[in-house]
Formats: sequence, structure tokens, C-alpha cells
Amino acid sequence: MLWKIIPLIPSEMVIDMGRMTYLRGHGKALWLPCPFFIVKGERVTFMVDTSGSGEVMSKMRVEPVRDILSFQEALASVGLKAEDISLVVLTHLMYDHCANAKLLPHARFVVQKKELEYARNPHPLFAGAYPPRLFEGLNFQVIEGDYPLMEGIDLLLSPGHSPGCQSVAIKTYAGLAVITGFCCVMDNFHPESGSAWVSEKVPEVIPPGIHLDMREAYASAKRVKDIADIIIPMHDPSLKTNSQIPD
Repeated sequence: MLWKIIPLIPSEMVIDMGRMTYLRGHGKALWLPCPFFIVKGERVTFMVDTSGSGEVMSKMRVEPVRDILSFQEALASVGLKAEDISLVVLTHLMYDHCANAKLLPHARFVVQKKELEYARNPHPLFAGAYPPRLFEGLNFQVIEGDYPLMEGIDLLLSPGHSPGCQSVAIKTYAGLAVITGFCCVMDNFHPESGSAWVSEKVPEVIPPGIHLDMREAYASAKRVKDIADIIIPMHDPSLKTNSQIPD
């Protein structure tokens, strides 16, 4: 089975690039999208992440957040209502990925065991990213490690940014597309095109600037780069125009 991926962007937020690209881009602040994705097959439609509203997320961060359209309007743009969604893959449980989850009354939410455990007891430095009111009480399907969700859809444990982050590998007409899950932009996968490196040994990828384990984050980014025909970084500006996602 082959699938179509539709990014929807109800909100966007100002993010310093240093939060995306480890040790690179500090002081360059951009409006970056906070997307969720509709994945459509011949008989099945499901969602990856839920994004969040400016009203909710602005209370959890210092930098500005703004709404583009409501969650309901975003779904309506592709002919869906919240009641239609029965399956959601949550790449991780930081607020900008799950803040709209409780607007989906019939959904089952697929999450990694390590991520749910960490979200319930995060390190103090990350506690603000995991408000329990956003995810406690959801109908979770808890998995461990790589997981074949259905034909043409594989979930890949991608730790580093968070302990149980997962990427979503999707077979499309244009090849294997991977929604990274971890927070990044396309620059993370092309370090050679950015600012010069002091070392002659240029890394193959740049891990997210926000991470719990830099080496795991690097390995996860490299894995995505190695297997994907099409990389879909979670916060890349190109998502605003769908320019990186084939029909």
C-alpha cells in the first residue's frame, strides 16, 4: 500500500535556530511551523502529532506563538472532522506535538513506552515541555522500539531529542518518506551547506540543539538520512508550502 502525506499547520512559533541545529545558528530567530500530518491510504487515514494552538502554547514558552487557523479549520481543509480521527501517532509528548490531542474524542494514540515514562517524570530542565494535563487520560497504545504499524508504515525509535521519540517511515509513490519526529529543519541533514566547520571532519548530520543525549540524537538523524528518499523535518519552513512533500 502506498500513502499520501498532507502537512497541516495550525500555528507557528519563533524558534532560535540554535535550538534546531546543535552549536550552529544561534541568534537567528525564525517563524517555524508547528505541524501535524494527515496520512492517507486507500482505506485508512491517520494522523501524526496534533500540534497546538497559540493560546495554549504561548503559556509554555517565552518566544511568540501565533495561530494560522484553528485545529478544526485545518482538518476541515482536507475534509475531516475531529470525530473522524481514530488513530494518531505521537512522535513524542512535548507540548507542541500533543497539545491538541484532547480535541480528538475517538482517537487511539500510539506512543513509545520510554517517552510516556519520561513525560510523567521528566528532568527538571525539561519539565516545562511536558505539561501532564495535555496527555494524561489519553487512550494510549504503548509500544517499544521499532514497530510495523501497518502495511507501508513503520515507526522507528529515534531517541536523543527525547528518550522515546519516534520517526514515521511511510511508503509513498515517490519513495520512502520519513517524518523525523525529532525537532529539526532541513539544515540538520546538510551540514556541509552551512557555516564552515573548524574541524576538517564534517559531520554527516547535525543533531537537534535541544536533546537529552547528543550522540543518540546524532545517530537517529543519521539513520533517517540513510534510509529516507524524502526527509520531512518537523519544523522546516518548506512545510508551509508543501514544497518538500510529493503528491
